[in-house]
Amino acid sequence: MSRVMRLVLCLSLLLSAAAGQKQSTSVGKASAAPYKLIALKVTGTARYTDTEILAASGLQMGQNAADGDFKEAVQRLGDSGLFSNVVYSYSSSSAGVRLELQLADVDKNKLVPAQFENFVWFTDDELLTALQRSVPLFKQLLPLTGNLTERVSEALQALLTAKQFPGRVDFLRNAEESSDTLNAIVYRVEEVTIRIRGVEFPGASPEQTALLTTAARSLTGAEYLRSSLAAVAKFDLLPVYLQRGYLKAAFGPSDARVVPQPPAADAQAASELQVDAIVPVTPGRIYSTSSVDWKGNSAIAISEVAPLIHMPAGQPADAVRLLRDLESVDKLYRSRGYMTVQVKPDAQFDDEKSTVHYDLSIVEGDLYKMGELEIAGLDTQAKARMQAAWHLPEGQPYNADYPRKFVDDTEQLLPRAVRWAVSIHESLDAKDKTVDVEIRFKPQ
Repeated sequence: MSRVMRLVLCLSLLLSAAAGQKQSTSVGKASAAPYKLIALKVTGTARYTDTEILAASGLQMGQNAADGDFKEAVQRLGDSGLFSNVVYSYSSSSAGVRLELQLADVDKNKLVPAQFENFVWFTDDELLTALQRSVPLFKQLLPLTGNLTERVSEALQALLTAKQFPGRVDFLRNAEESSDTLNAIVYRVEEVTIRIRGVEFPGASPEQTALLTTAARSLTGAEYLRSSLAAVAKFDLLPVYLQRGYLKAAFGPSDARVVPQPPAADAQAASELQVDAIVPVTPGRIYSTSSVDWKGNSAIAISEVAPLIHMPAGQPADAVRLLRDLESVDKLYRSRGYMTVQVKPDAQFDDEKSTVHYDLSIVEGDLYKMGELEIAGLDTQAKARMQAAWHLPEGQPYNADYPRKFVDDTEQLLPRAVRWAVSIHESLDAKDKTVDVEIRFKPQ
């Protein structure tokens, strides 16, 4: 009759120093003699398979394993930062030992994507495949704590070394511009210079390619970084399509093709590469404007704002021109004292007809009036002349165009033989609905 030992391990929590994760284990009275691992059951995780957990644990089916091996496996899983709790139990018989791991996945909001800036020798699929062989728990998302980020870095470095590619792998925890919230872990290859020789645009027509090549001319000779290309695509390349009615055009993540080097290239040349950047684009269809409606305006009549919008019905919708026109509407409102006005375009697409209708909603906000004027940086006499020339009295509706026009029109009142740098600062008082203006002069 076989001897059965079963330990249900739930007595203590081990805190992982690397990941701050809780790991639940227990020590029983059973013998510490090893048994052959014949089965593994994993519960509680929705992200990983039993095979992936087994590979990440460091255990192997068929190996001799005892309680100490299982504790080490739990420690490895907890140190990854991917689990908020790890509990194990096992039973053994003459046939071997059966291990059960009860896991709790860390919350998804504690994971961020991994990004790869300049691994120009590999496609994303090749990188992902190679990394999952070395780091079984890597699935493009990384925990904010734990050692998985470092393990991915080490695997990338090992990949470069094995392929005899130059460079040192480093990573940066990237945060939102407006906060300290991390939004990505960005890996890049240092100690190698990668320059762009040319740019290709798969998906673009010959005519579009010519326009895109002109818009992307600043990239020639620039350092290859995916984030830089994404910014160029957003601010320089996408407008090429938007102003021609391709309102759903989209650029994909860039790739690169390494330009072959001469066989006799020295070590320095090996760390200086040229690539052809590949920026795929999906143009989509051309949308024509069907109509434009205004909503929310009362302070200024439609007859005044409508002529500022140039979106003729039946013509390709020029989204770039629309944004400029909306800035003109904003400027008009601010010249009438509506300093917090918001103009929001809502595009409604009809894909069957390839048309777009725009609802332009105006939130006018409150009317602001002129507050105090402060002129700084001038001598007493010049300051008095400038104040006397100011013709927007306190309590009158504010005109945001006036300060700049005032500076331009009163240049002759400034001391001669001096070049002046002028800055204009508006301070809005939301309680009193006033605008204080400071005009500061500084000799250059």
